[in-house]
Amino acid sequence: MKTFRYTLFLGLFLFIALLSPSVLAVGKPDTVGSRPERKQKAQNRLADAKLKACQTRENAIKKRIEQLTKLATTMQEKFDAIAQRVEKYYTTKVVPGGKTVANYDNLVADIQTKKTAVQTALAQTQANATNFSCTGSDPKGQMTQFRDDMRGVKKALQDYRTSIKNLIVAVHSKNE
Repeated sequence: MKTFRYTLFLGLFLFIALLSPSVLAVGKPDTVGSRPERKQKAQNRLADAKLKACQTRENAIKKRIEQLTKLATTMQEKFDAIAQRVEKYYTTKVVPGGKTVANYDNLVADIQTKKTAVQTALAQTQANATNFSCTGSDPKGQMTQFRDDMRGVKKALQDYRTSIKNLIVAVHSKNE
């Protein structure tokens, strides 16, 4: 009776083993899809991921341009106030005291020129940033252009500040 059970068990085991597909089978089933289809799906996923990343950058650029505009406007207002105070000080204290700065008019004109340069650079940056689009022909180039424009605005603000500083130094040196 034991041998019968043993034989029956062994027979069932072999029967199941022969009917089930091998785990070590080489190859993949045909239902997965052909190689070109899988490659196309992977490319589509990659394109979707790039588009999503670009749209995230687009939103970040729009926020950055808003912040840059606020910063540049605030800095410009502060610089204007400082320049006006220096000009007022020059006309009310230094000139009545009999002292004058030889190139005062040139320094004031330079300040105005630098102020205009800041406004121009800021307007150009805003125009280029509003035209930025991920669906455009060259988003990477537009991103590079935006960075260059931002550097231009920062440089223009720096030059504006330097012009005001030159006026302050000239007025201060005559008042000593």
